[in-house]
Amino acid sequence: MKKRLIVRSLIGLAVGSLVAHVITILIIYFSRGEYLFCMPELTEKLGSVGAVALQTVLGAIFGMVAFGGMCFFDIEKWSLLRATVAHCSMILVTYIVVGLLLHWLPFKIEPILFMVSILIVVYALIWLIMYIVWKIEIRQMNRLAEEYKKNTEVDED
Repeated sequence: MKKRLIVRSLIGLAVGSLVAHVITILIIYFSRGEYLFCMPELTEKLGSVGAVALQTVLGAIFGMVAFGGMCFFDIEKWSLLRATVAHCSMILVTYIVVGLLLHWLPFKIEPILFMVSILIVVYALIWLIMYIVWKIEIRQMNRLAEEYKKNTEVDED
């Protein structure tokens, strides 16, 4: 379990820092029509190097939380619902904090609630797709196990 957490967190570190930059570029492009690497408000406060550094670090932390949090699904004592709520909650809280610190979100309740709604819908869609994929895989494994069982019984006779 610890090894999985470490590996997933390290993968999340790399993916998260990259995704933070992509998100920022997209937010700026769709809101201002420009290609900038960091939010202008953040660049004004910290300078270009400081803004990029903070964005990279916070993106890495977000990725570590998102990927590392997948270990909730490995806890056998937990129900699927409990693991899903815990993982989604961690992602939401981390995203809001990172979003506010990187100026992706203004310090206003409406945009935050709007973003939370979008994140929940996206999370639910990804979860549903993964659930369907897992269900198909489990059916295939059960079918193969039944075939193996029948072949083993025939060979013994």
